[in-house]
Order: sequence, then C-alpha cells, then structure tokens
Amino acid sequence: MQKFNTRKMVLCAIFSAIIVAFTVVPYTGYINYAGVIEITTLHIVVILGAIALGWKYGAFLGGVWGVTCVLRALTNPLWYPFINPLISLVPRILVGLVAGLVFAALRKKTTLISSATVAALAGSLTNTVLVLTALNLFSDMVQWDFFEQFKQFFVAIVSINGGIELLAALIIAPALANAILGQVDKAKG
Repeated sequence: MQKFNTRKMVLCAIFSAIIVAFTVVPYTGYINYAGVIEITTLHIVVILGAIALGWKYGAFLGGVWGVTCVLRALTNPLWYPFINPLISLVPRILVGLVAGLVFAALRKKTTLISSATVAALAGSLTNTVLVLTALNLFSDMVQWDFFEQFKQFFVAIVSINGGIELLAALIIAPALANAILGQVDKAKG
C-alpha cells in the first residue's frame, strides 16, 4: 500500500486554491485584451503542479481548472461552448497528465530546467490542440446560432492565444519549477 503523503496533499490544495483564485480575480488566470479576447495563465499553474507533484495530482489540478472553466462559462455568454465538458474539462485534465508524465520521463535523463521546459511545451500544446479539436468536433452540440456565425473567428482567436500561452509557459514554468522544487527538496531534508 502506498504511503499517504501529507506534503503532496497540502501542495495540491495550495495549487487548487491558486486555480480558483486566478479564475475569479480579474487579470490573473484569464487576461482580457481587446475587450472580449482572453488568454489564460491557468495552464501554467496546472503544469507546475504536475511537475512538483506528479501526473496524478497534475490530472486532478487539470480537473479543478476544467470545473472552474465550466462554471465560468455559465456566467459568460461569450464562452458558452465551454459548458460542454468535452471542450473544457477533458483537455484540462490531460494537460496535467501529459505535463507530469513528460517531466517524470525526462527528469531522469536531463536537467530540471530542460525537463520542465519540455513538460511546459507538452502541457501547453496539449491544451491548445485539444481545445481547438474539441471546439471543432463538439461545438455542433451547442445549439447556439451566434456561436455558429462566429465559429471561425473564435477558433482563430483561440489559436493565436495558444501561441501566446505557449510562450508564457516556456518562460514562466521552468523558472518557477526550479524555485518550487528547490523548496520542496529543502523541506524534505
């Protein structure tokens, strides 16, 4: 039987709280520009959690992000397609899973910074590719004429945002992973 790890549970709770706080505090988890266009920084929190805690906790944190995304979509008509969990929940769970698995596989072979950079790349691309794919596949389930009229525009915006989000993850995640894992290693003794 696996040993219960209180430290990991506490760190997971902290990361979860950050995700919830970033979701509700303006210009932290979703940065609005040009009025209706938003980029997210929440994928970075999920990636960092997956790096620090492993793929299981990473998947859980992705689930927290996905649930907050669904709840947020219920309050914002522009993001109506994200009510569908195939668009908002599943890709976010896979972000944490992929980032955690990639980091664990590479950590044994490369440096912390290199492993964290590739994990950030994999996690961010997982989010962008799966959300875009899900929007194209499952947005027809959403019976909303307004969305159908602007579907191509919506997909283009998400694509551009994906590039910005990828760049942010590649810069921020490795630097913070180095700091977080350094503190976790010090705490272990």
